[in-house]
Amino acid sequence: MSKIGRLLCVRLASRIGLVVGILFGILLLVEFLDTWRFGLTADVAGPWVATWLAVLSAVRWSLLALPVTTTIGAIVGLIDLHSHREMVIISATGRSIWSTLKWPLAMVILSGVVVVTIADSVAIRIYQQLDAAEIGWGRAYSLGDRAVWYNQSGDDGRYVIYARTALGGGAELREVSIFRLLDSGARGARIHAESATLQDEAWLLRSGTILDVDQPARPFDSYLIATDATLSELGLQVGTAEDMSWFDLRELLQHGVTDPFAKAAAETRFQKLNALPALLSGSLLIAFAFTSGYRRAGHYGWTIIAGIGLGLLVFMITEMADRAGSAGVLSPIIAAWAPALTAIIIGLSVILRKEDGRV
Repeated sequence: MSKIGRLLCVRLASRIGLVVGILFGILLLVEFLDTWRFGLTADVAGPWVATWLAVLSAVRWSLLALPVTTTIGAIVGLIDLHSHREMVIISATGRSIWSTLKWPLAMVILSGVVVVTIADSVAIRIYQQLDAAEIGWGRAYSLGDRAVWYNQSGDDGRYVIYARTALGGGAELREVSIFRLLDSGARGARIHAESATLQDEAWLLRSGTILDVDQPARPFDSYLIATDATLSELGLQVGTAEDMSWFDLRELLQHGVTDPFAKAAAETRFQKLNALPALLSGSLLIAFAFTSGYRRAGHYGWTIIAGIGLGLLVFMITEMADRAGSAGVLSPIIAAWAPALTAIIIGLSVILRKEDGRV
């Protein structure tokens, strides 16, 4: 890496890091100011767990807002370079904007890969160890009823499981009721049990009763009912796709997901993580497009507003596409990659227009 490339990377990385740090501090303050949720979590899991969940919540929201903070931080860094006439000197050496962009772009792409594979995965792993989804700290960040419904199928046919409480990522259920899904007019059994535990391709029910319409109730100590579900798929239904790392999602999708809504959410989240380096690249290109040009008077007000506004617009489009993809309305690949490609095209178009004029 050349000295110019090192200067640009250090300056931009420091300013982007500063913006991310400020946003993290604001989010952390908001989490601690919500004393009702913090107190309720402390009552359920203890004060230290509540503190960790608040910190991790701020971390994950900061990661979610990376496209915007990258744009703002890069704009701040480029203005700083202009204010010290460093960008003028770089241009005077005969370097084109593309040569100047090379190393910062590589830095942003590498940072995106690190965020997806390490930072986000570590935060989610800690979330899982703290049983965040079971306490109620998923993407929605709300405490509520922990009852769950599972649509299941296996060698014993199709059925629905209702449980008052789900533990262990959805593999341990309490106060369970099972309803078989039969053809119209068919008669089947209903099962109630104190607990159900997921084993190899089966649910193990304990201390329950089998109820048939034409037979007396039959109590049992243990009972097996076959299922095709996996622990990862159950965890996805208990929490959200946002509570799963890139590695968990890849493994889950390789084994297959039977629930179409859970599958759409998992595929959209997986493709969104894959597209993050490209989305951050588009954010950096937008910052360069609206800030890298020389200003004799040094006035960047409207340019900064336009760049930040465009960055926020890309973020909003990304989140709307994420909702559409998770709901199965839009293809997960389109929902994840279209905003990233749009940001890249906008940034490249503006840079080409400023550098080469009309074609």
